[in-house]
Amino acid sequence: MAISKSAPHIYISALPFAAKDSLVYRDFAPLYAGIVSVTTFGINRHGSRLVTTLTGHESTVYSVAYSPDGRLLASASEDGAVQIWDTRTGEEVITLLWSDQAMAFCAVFSPHGERVVSGGEDGVVLLWSVSTGYPILPPMYGHTDWVQSVAFSTGGNVIASASSDATVRLWSSETGQTMSVLKGHTDLVNVVAFSPDGRFLASGSKDQTVRLWDYHTSEAIGDPLTAIEDIIQCIAFSPNGKQMAAGPGKALSHTRVWNLDALESDPIILPNSSAVGALGFSSDGSMLASAERHAIKFWDPQTGQEIVGSSLTGHSDWVYSIAFSPDGLFLASGSADCTVRIWATVSSVEATVQPLPAHSSSVYSVAVSSAGTFIVSGSADSSVRMWNASTGDAVFPPFQHDNRVWKVVVSPDDRLVASASKDQTVRLWNTQTGERVGEPLSGHSGEVNTIAFSPDARWLASGSDDYSVCLWDVATGLAAPFGLLMCNGNVLDVAFSPDGRLLAAADLRGFLHLWLSGTDQPARAPRWLSNEGIYSIAFSPDSQRIVTGGADKAVCIWDVYGKDLVFDFEGHTGLVCSVAYSPDGRYVVSASEDMTVRLWDVEKGDAVVTLFGYGDRVGSAVFTPDGRSIICGGQASTIHSWDVETALLLPSRAESDPLARLGCAASDDGWLVGPLGELLLWVPVGYRGHIQLPPCSMIIGSHRVVISADDGLCWGSDWTACWRNGVRSAEP
Repeated sequence: MAISKSAPHIYISALPFAAKDSLVYRDFAPLYAGIVSVTTFGINRHGSRLVTTLTGHESTVYSVAYSPDGRLLASASEDGAVQIWDTRTGEEVITLLWSDQAMAFCAVFSPHGERVVSGGEDGVVLLWSVSTGYPILPPMYGHTDWVQSVAFSTGGNVIASASSDATVRLWSSETGQTMSVLKGHTDLVNVVAFSPDGRFLASGSKDQTVRLWDYHTSEAIGDPLTAIEDIIQCIAFSPNGKQMAAGPGKALSHTRVWNLDALESDPIILPNSSAVGALGFSSDGSMLASAERHAIKFWDPQTGQEIVGSSLTGHSDWVYSIAFSPDGLFLASGSADCTVRIWATVSSVEATVQPLPAHSSSVYSVAVSSAGTFIVSGSADSSVRMWNASTGDAVFPPFQHDNRVWKVVVSPDDRLVASASKDQTVRLWNTQTGERVGEPLSGHSGEVNTIAFSPDARWLASGSDDYSVCLWDVATGLAAPFGLLMCNGNVLDVAFSPDGRLLAAADLRGFLHLWLSGTDQPARAPRWLSNEGIYSIAFSPDSQRIVTGGADKAVCIWDVYGKDLVFDFEGHTGLVCSVAYSPDGRYVVSASEDMTVRLWDVEKGDAVVTLFGYGDRVGSAVFTPDGRSIICGGQASTIHSWDVETALLLPSRAESDPLARLGCAASDDGWLVGPLGELLLWVPVGYRGHIQLPPCSMIIGSHRVVISADDGLCWGSDWTACWRNGVRSAEP
């Protein structure tokens, strides 16, 4: 795909990133000069387990399924086609097309591999011959709405279909006749699956339940399972039929794994960081894969722990379906980016390099100690971690919450770290010992989204989804006697003014609230600043101004006591997750869902520089106390440190310094792109979000990739100069 856009990048990009022990690299690298050098840390080979990408669909791929022998792969798409692929060659074998107008949502092979059953938006279930590409039986009519999912029984004689009409239908695979209609769900049914041992048929619904059925009698087995309390998007059984996993359709819930021999026991919880589009057990049952946004993660289904360093990234849009090959060596995925990808699984790749210590999921918040010696981070993996600010090494084992950590802060005297979590608690940790201080602070009835220490470290403020701010006495761990401070919506951020006089809170309805610090007395009436939620606030060092960022994509500076909007910075194309002032008050930094960090000049009122390199949402950005660096954390599970002085000088050096030009480049589907849209360097899938280029001085993550180059870097119209003259008589 990359080379089809720019053939010179066979040499400029593909060769530097090739595995150093490969024949291609050993034979050709000595023959070239003026190309970048790539050094990897914590990652083996060339960083990606992608085997092949299958292109041919014209729209979202909703379903992928292997044939029983693993030689074929079926994919169903919004473009109305079910395509059958040869997994050895990647070639399309046949296209099953029922209607140009109807989207195909699902397709699976029969147990013997000779047939494929499919369903789509027209409510029809179709049974196809793999050898001829034509339907074997007349269309199976009966559903009155979309068919979302289909499945074959273990013996292959029964087909189950799940529909938006809130029913599950059982069909004879020999006659196509309806055998039974299973009713009980109260909303659309997203998924249906047979257990491999034939004991159960499971269905998952928008009504937030999983139901188990005896498909021989069409009777429900027990009460519906309701532990997820969210839309049930996907279901998967372990190969031995002992476990069943169900995934949520929204980002704030978690996958559950039940022991089917002890359904009365609590299920195992997987701390997913996003909505789960698909689930699948490996052929030996040792791994459970989940599709979350653009990535695929692997879990131990017995413990609920993520297998660190195993995730697959590369799709440029949501992943809606995954399937393990029967031998367990490969995994196929279907995505909204219109592609099907086949990956080598964890068990098929020898891990020759251990990943570096890192969070295993999104980093939501970062903070720096006042002395600048350590960094603290909070993550969707439910942990708080401390890092040496100079080396990036872990200081202590992770501090644990019971759910994802939304915010971390360090006390002004550097003695304590405080963390706010979805588990509705605030916790304090000793920075010298790594031990928890006291019991969790529990006073909110909703998720705790944010926290802030007062400048004198006497108070800790916390803001919650319960519309309230609570003030805690740090010394005693008790809430202030005047009770909760109420806001107009979910409290997304709180901040004390540097002079200690004010406490501010921002909420989801766009209001800014101000109180006199340490009291319940309003400093002024609530101020409505935005039609959309304010996600982050920060006071200027002189306490006279406050900067806000939120869902309206703008970064705004306001006069604290007046009504004036001082500056309105526009440039982000996604929600602004985090804002912060530099210690001298000259700059504001903002982090956004648009995958960039921007530095704004407060005196001039414009953008100074844009920092790229994440490959995903950036959730948090803060200055170090000396103002020399910006520390950021994001969806890619990494923490970046950016040198401010280098960032400011980067644009002026871009013409003469190759690395500066790469550091200024925007990221577009794996390409580093120059200001005029020129393709500078293509980065393979496994490296994106982990590239260290100036002004990035450090990356804390499971791996990192350092790019270096000399002044003779060849690109643009001079790219042919990379061939060493005189080595051979002609170019290869």
